[in-house]
Amino acid sequence: MAVDETLKSLTDAGFVDAGISPKPAVTVGPLDRDDPGPRLNWFLYRVSPNTAFRSMEHPSTGSRTSMGAPPLAVQLHYLLSAYGATPTTGGDSEQIIHTSLAAVMRRLHESPVISAGSPFLPNPEPALAEPLRITLEDFDLENYSKLWTASTKPLRLSVAYTVSLVVIEPQRRHTERPPVSTVRTLSSTSVGTRLKAPRPDRVGGDATLSVRVEGPGPAGPFFLAAEPGDPPGHGPLGWPMTTVARDDRGEFILRLPRHDLVPAVRGLIVGPGADGLPAGQGGVALAVTPVVVSVPGNGQLTVGSRVTLTTAHCAPDTELFFDGVAAPTVAVTPTSVTFDVPDRTGRPMVSLRSRHLAGEPRQVEVRS
Repeated sequence: MAVDETLKSLTDAGFVDAGISPKPAVTVGPLDRDDPGPRLNWFLYRVSPNTAFRSMEHPSTGSRTSMGAPPLAVQLHYLLSAYGATPTTGGDSEQIIHTSLAAVMRRLHESPVISAGSPFLPNPEPALAEPLRITLEDFDLENYSKLWTASTKPLRLSVAYTVSLVVIEPQRRHTERPPVSTVRTLSSTSVGTRLKAPRPDRVGGDATLSVRVEGPGPAGPFFLAAEPGDPPGHGPLGWPMTTVARDDRGEFILRLPRHDLVPAVRGLIVGPGADGLPAGQGGVALAVTPVVVSVPGNGQLTVGSRVTLTTAHCAPDTELFFDGVAAPTVAVTPTSVTFDVPDRTGRPMVSLRSRHLAGEPRQVEVRS
């Protein structure tokens, strides 16, 4: 990792500044790593989010948080520990490694900011969102003891540092969108039309629903919101609903526009449009559910035979049930379900469920 290499370079520079020879080894790894000689070890013990740059773009690319792909901004927390060699009769091992630690701390204090082009950065040089800042932490004795308790080695003299800002680049790159070519605005002096809750609020296939329109605006047309997985062909407001009937009190009888729409809880809206923009529209929620439209053989099925039901609003995860008991499916399309008739003789109710939405059941006759 680039930060590890940078810290090792700064550590080595501290040895050179102080004229320490021979130089202790510099390692990056856990606290309980085995190494017989004197050394300084950098241990990355924590990664925390950088709150100032959370979900923000690089400063050099501008603020495009709502559209772009911001990098993951973090700060790294290291523990720099001093390990002496096997004790000597003179006890100089600890003194030498302590002197080395002090030399490295002085170098880090004198070089707290690592900018682009710094000789301490590894080659090839990483792209920096902003200069790396290395800060000495006030690491309390309790947290210090907890870290070493988790290790299998005796406690060693250590100091803590925070390195920021470190960014992890996203794999998805930001794609610039074309600029606005034409600005269109629409003003309305009315609150527009409003819809009352549809009856029923779950519908599928050729079933109809009724909905009441209130308010001073014109009533209609009605649109059903498009969902991912729908076939192509809908307009900017969604799918136009089929109006079956209406009365003078503002009650409308509607039918879904087609059978191959995916099951989903969608918005049903009404309102006029102006210059291609919705104006004064009202809306309610409507659940489009998978249903059986027709059964071959006039609804008479034989146990063990392979049957294809004509259906509506089936997604790939569609499940088939006979009186609430699941039956395996062979093939599913948006408008058909193929299965082998289970041993459920009698007049069971057949129903479908997809995307956690269950449709109205349909009765069939199963014979041996």
